Amino acid sequence: MVPRGPEWTSLRLLHDKGIISDAELASALKDIGVVGAGDATTLVLAKLRTTIYGFAETSYIHDSTESCVETCGATQIQRPGSYRGNHGRTVFSARSSRLGVRLAAPEQNGIRASGLLETDFMGPTATTEQGTFTNAVLRVRLAYFKLETPVVDFVVGQTWSLFGWQSIYLVASAQPPGLPGQLFERASQLRVSKTIKGKAATAELAIAANRPPQQDSSIPEGVAGVRLSFDRWTGQHTGYLASTTIQPASLAISGDLRGFRIPELSANPHTGHVRVGGGIAFDAFLPIVPATKQSRDNALSVVGELAIGRGTSDAYTALGAAGTANATLPGTTTVGSTATDPGLAVVDSRGHIELVKWTSYIAGLEFYPAGTGGRLGVFANYGHIESANAKHVGTANSGTDAERAAARAKIRDHEELYEVGLFVDPTKATRIGASGSLYDDTYADGQEAKNYSLLMSGWLFF
Repeated sequence: MVPRGPEWTSLRLLHDKGIISDAELASALKDIGVVGAGDATTLVLAKLRTTIYGFAETSYIHDSTESCVETCGATQIQRPGSYRGNHGRTVFSARSSRLGVRLAAPEQNGIRASGLLETDFMGPTATTEQGTFTNAVLRVRLAYFKLETPVVDFVVGQTWSLFGWQSIYLVASAQPPGLPGQLFERASQLRVSKTIKGKAATAELAIAANRPPQQDSSIPEGVAGVRLSFDRWTGQHTGYLASTTIQPASLAISGDLRGFRIPELSANPHTGHVRVGGGIAFDAFLPIVPATKQSRDNALSVVGELAIGRGTSDAYTALGAAGTANATLPGTTTVGSTATDPGLAVVDSRGHIELVKWTSYIAGLEFYPAGTGGRLGVFANYGHIESANAKHVGTANSGTDAERAAARAKIRDHEELYEVGLFVDPTKATRIGASGSLYDDTYADGQEAKNYSLLMSGWLFF
């Protein structure tokens, strides 16, 4: 049955009427990825389905230092004794509110074509607080075209990186992702994947060419991954606070390979030095007390990730240079190579180039008490990120002992996150969440810097 004219409906109603298949519904829900996606408003016109979805969200945050805005991410915490390290900050913001549009054509010969454009208001900040929070700037989060065929599937455009199989393994958190120790990156890419379904398990294999982290390297970033899902072992999982689903237990591994070409340390460079970076990531979602669509009572699960990489700072939210810096050119005050984004590759005064190494891990526990229908969730998270070489590269490996010590006083050695929180859904379309967090940052000279964060947020999904 195909609608004869324009019709306002929902994906779930279209599925119940037999207009879209199980596979089409599953693909749409996976793309949209927010609470109530199946009931999102959908316009059917000339067989083309247009689904409008998103949420209005406002966060209320108090931090004990002036280190963070809506989220800390992997931002360095200001050192104690400094003005910003000794004074707090309060932020009220609706910039995370999201709006998305998904277009899908009818399935033909087993081939499904769809496209998605998703935005929020977390664009560049203005020079004033009034401008930043009251006149927030719209930005592109996701923009891609997907073609699913009986043989392989293709994704073309900006979407989640395959490195870490994002965003499947986000922990439940009131803090916006990515947290310290958590891979969180969107990238323009061309991806090819293959799904192999068995009786009790599903395997997914994927390979992608991503936007080069350094465009002057002239080499796209390469990512590949394998993911195994155990379809009969399911649990309830909340990613961030934006989505809650019943999903199977799964294990995943992914690898990243990226190239850099850094000019020699000279005012007029003629040669470049090639460095190869990348990493490996392991991810898992494991229901301890399983959950199904019929029963979510006492559902308990754990989600976790371990990533090891070099030249991968852009895969983390707000990690950036983490205090590392290039040395100045000999005999000048001009900074050395700036051929890459901060924190990927660092040059010292001898022209020696190092890719900054990062090891990160995060684990989240989530629990849904009996008698609440899964509409009350309690969570606890621990994250850790550290560098094996940041305190030995760039300016930290240049100049006098005093200059090197001054450089290490700016560089992160490692950071830990502790978070506990809960959320409740007063209705199917609303959610209220709250959490308390400790960000514990340690600089390369041994100085600890701590930020205590309290957050409450309210959501309306549509």
